[in-house]
Amino acid sequence: MTTAIPARVAVPLLVVVLSLAGFVITRRAVGDERGNAAHRRAAGQVLEIQGQLERARAFAIGLGNALDGDPVPDGRRFAALQGSAATTVGLTAAMWVERVTERARRHYERRIRAPITRPPGRQVAGPAASYQAATFVTGVAVRPGTDMAGVPALAATLRDPTSVFAGTATPVASLAGRRGFFVVQGAQFGRGPGSHGFLVVFVPADWLSVSLNLDPHRTAISLDGRPLDGALATAAASQGFEALTRRWRVDVAPEPATALQATLPWLALAWLPATALLVYLLGRGLLRRRRAERQVDDIFDLSPDLLCVAGLDGYLKRVNPAFEHTLGYTAAELLARPLLEFVHPQDRERTAEMVAALSKGRRVSDFESRYIRADGTVCWLQWNTRTMPEDGVMYAAARDVTQNRMLTHQQAALRRVATLVAEGDDPDELFDAVAVEVGQLLTADATRLLRYDEDGTASVVGSYGASDAAIGLGTHRDGTDAQRDRSDAVAGDLLTVGTAPAVAVPIVVSGRPWGAIVAAWEHPDMAGGDTELRMAQFTELVATAVANAQSRAELAASRKRIVATYDEARRRIERDLHDGAQQRLVSTVVLLKLLQRELGDVEGPVPQLAEEALVHAQGAIDEVREIARGIHPRVLSSGGLGPALETLARRSPIPVTVDMHADTRLPENVELTAYYVASEALTNAAKHADASEVGVTVDVDDRWIVLTVRDDGVGGADPSRGTGLIGLHDRVAVLGGALAVHGEPGAGTVLIAQIPSAVPAAARAGA
Repeated sequence: MTTAIPARVAVPLLVVVLSLAGFVITRRAVGDERGNAAHRRAAGQVLEIQGQLERARAFAIGLGNALDGDPVPDGRRFAALQGSAATTVGLTAAMWVERVTERARRHYERRIRAPITRPPGRQVAGPAASYQAATFVTGVAVRPGTDMAGVPALAATLRDPTSVFAGTATPVASLAGRRGFFVVQGAQFGRGPGSHGFLVVFVPADWLSVSLNLDPHRTAISLDGRPLDGALATAAASQGFEALTRRWRVDVAPEPATALQATLPWLALAWLPATALLVYLLGRGLLRRRRAERQVDDIFDLSPDLLCVAGLDGYLKRVNPAFEHTLGYTAAELLARPLLEFVHPQDRERTAEMVAALSKGRRVSDFESRYIRADGTVCWLQWNTRTMPEDGVMYAAARDVTQNRMLTHQQAALRRVATLVAEGDDPDELFDAVAVEVGQLLTADATRLLRYDEDGTASVVGSYGASDAAIGLGTHRDGTDAQRDRSDAVAGDLLTVGTAPAVAVPIVVSGRPWGAIVAAWEHPDMAGGDTELRMAQFTELVATAVANAQSRAELAASRKRIVATYDEARRRIERDLHDGAQQRLVSTVVLLKLLQRELGDVEGPVPQLAEEALVHAQGAIDEVREIARGIHPRVLSSGGLGPALETLARRSPIPVTVDMHADTRLPENVELTAYYVASEALTNAAKHADASEVGVTVDVDDRWIVLTVRDDGVGGADPSRGTGLIGLHDRVAVLGGALAVHGEPGAGTVLIAQIPSAVPAAARAGA
């Protein structure tokens, strides 16, 4: 028998049931919404973390490219390059790691002047098949020579040849008590020993959260399944991704409930079932709409790229936070002014043409132009746009490529200047190149490379851009040496009042002010905040080139003094032999002849002894004369190079022909050098060449004397063996010349000496 429920009971019961159902359903919908919000936040943070990891990879690749441009591996240069690039990403710990075998260990330890040790570098490493030695280290408490094979995560990555050269991350590791991971890049640092190895950048565990302002209590990051940063009691959403050849995962905490989300379930519970149902439907529809709007807003606001909506009238209609952050203006300021006002003056015409093309319905992609930030610095933006002419708007996305362009251009400019410094041939070419590279890199209207003179003036040795009159550059300045060390004083003295703004950076050589680099702009907002730091990298190269040139000049002067002293000593010895020993021997011969005359026809041992003494005395005179001619031939001083070479030819044991195309005297040091080169070449031909004939040719023009000695002997001469040719090479080099020896086995030997003649053409023509 079925008992009917009274209506007065059924209706309240139905209300209660529907109210409870509405409460449960509404609460679940709110929970779903919070879960979806957590997933959206996880997705947004994944994009941010991927972008930051890509910056770390670009930093490692850029630093590796910079190392490749240096001629010789050097710890100071490694620290300077790493420090200049680290400011852009905030990574200060880097190492240059080389693979060293046990066989090469001793040579490596001598090169770095330190033993290979175990981490953290206090205990000498024992024998092993190979070591992963950290040669240069910056920003971390690890000694040079530490075997990084003691860090398992890093060692495993260094042994994997398939991933290193593309840039890869290691699993979670510890270095000097700090947790994090390494970014590894195979690279080349200069040339020679230690030039091939690995660039290893240490990334602290909290670098991602600090650089992206992530709350470690609401976001946790894992690397290859191991926690890296952050800790959560409960994860509402997780999302994994691939980066740097590793698997990453981001976990986010549950989203706090909004006031509406907290109220809706209770409203559903309190109202009548129909009202509760209506509220639920309305609330669900409202949540769906807000979800769709928030998804669009999240994409717009969380994008690391610059997103905007612009009208065809030239004004921005809407910008995202990345746009404000990159240019440094508020949204209100960006919307209130025409877009072209933010564009660099030199790019406004190109940008106006691009906007005109877009207004006609054309699609423009990968368009790059410069913009002036709020702080006056310049940034490069790369644009992709789509126009809606019927709505009068265009949608655009831009990417800040300033750092990539700046780093690429700066490293290329430094590499070109460093090549000129290494060659060291023409200082004027180097100074002009530095002025051009600095001016183009900083987009300056004019640059000048100045050198201080002893009288307090500054001379222009390299220039680029506008003329001196256009920018108000003068060539005279007054002040003490202490004032010259101040870049602002230099700029103020060199540029007249009311002219273009300028930045000057001093050049210091061996602790003393040598000069300065000055860059000037027509528009004050063109000079960036890091201009002095970027200019300082070029001043270091200029200082190195000047110091090298001074060292070469001092060395050449020293070698000239040594050769002059040596020649003077030879002349003094020759005079002493001629005026001393030779004259005494001549007197002895005369006395012996007088003795023979006095003895007459006396028989016995005395006349025989006198005759023998006379023979020995005359032989001694001949030997002293021969020695004197070898030390400093008098015929060279009296007759010149031609007669001296003819004398050498007559005294040679093998036939010698002399062909000298000159009829004038040369400077004494030039004649001496040519004579000794010919003498040494004829001596070598007589002793070692087994030659039957030798030819000596001398050609003289306005600049050079070219001495060629050619024999038909056995050939195969090696200039590195013995000291005779090496000494001749040094003597010729002192005068700025060059000595070359060619001799294939069986084809004879040719010696060519090229010596500056320092004989004007007019003097030779008159003779």
